[in-house]
Amino acid sequence: MRKSPIAGSWYPGTSGEIKTLVNKFLDNADLADIKGHPVGMIAPHAGIQFSGHSAAHGYKAVQRLKINRVIIMGPSHYFPFKGVAVSGEDIYETPVGKIEVDRKITDDLYSQPLFKGPRNAEIQEHSLEMQLPFLQVVLDDFKIVPLVVGDVSGLEYNEIAQSIKRHADENTLIIASSDFTHYGGRFGYVPFKTDIKKNLEDLDHGAIEKILEGDFNGYLKYLDKTGATICGARPIGILMKIFEKDADAVLLNYMTSGEILGDFTDSVSYASILFTQSQ
Repeated sequence: MRKSPIAGSWYPGTSGEIKTLVNKFLDNADLADIKGHPVGMIAPHAGIQFSGHSAAHGYKAVQRLKINRVIIMGPSHYFPFKGVAVSGEDIYETPVGKIEVDRKITDDLYSQPLFKGPRNAEIQEHSLEMQLPFLQVVLDDFKIVPLVVGDVSGLEYNEIAQSIKRHADENTLIIASSDFTHYGGRFGYVPFKTDIKKNLEDLDHGAIEKILEGDFNGYLKYLDKTGATICGARPIGILMKIFEKDADAVLLNYMTSGEILGDFTDSVSYASILFTQSQ
């Protein structure tokens, strides 16, 4: 069982505090006019006080839907490796309770060449765990498939996407956990020093536009051109490949930590994007 290493710091440490805070974020989020059935999501994963409001827009759109499996793809912040690391755990635990890992799926994925990343990559990985408090509040009974994404390139995107897609049915939600641009000296990325708020918005929306258009090649080219520091760029790319020509994407919310703090010296951007299929 994987016990939380970040409860009480990245998000509240008790079940009651988590539920109260998550429900507050949900109450303050706009419910978008969604056409179709939600099948995928890009959700941020910073400390909940920073990215919780943005994340809540996506989770409000799936609240109480009949979803019994959630595949979560997060970037690797602590281990460099090729391909995808598949969970080796049976259960993830947060203060809200325990969540069963769908071992039938994780075992199948682990048998494939591109899913041989280190099994311990998930232990400290906050990009996976930060989705769990929201999921535990908005869904009733579900299993998870935790996947940590390392270095992926070229045709590997499609091969990984197709392997994951085989395990997705009408009751599955696939999440790409990602923050957007990390700006400032703290992150070693200062492409501009004036009009930071507007320039950040333009930079992020250049990538978001490619995502909404389903332009996978354009998305990768944009990242290469700008060097945009999107930490979950590869999980997003895999998600785009999974739903290539199969789903529509809509931006539900965009914001930055610079706005929250009133200081753009160092800022992280957050976007909530939903993928839907016609019913």
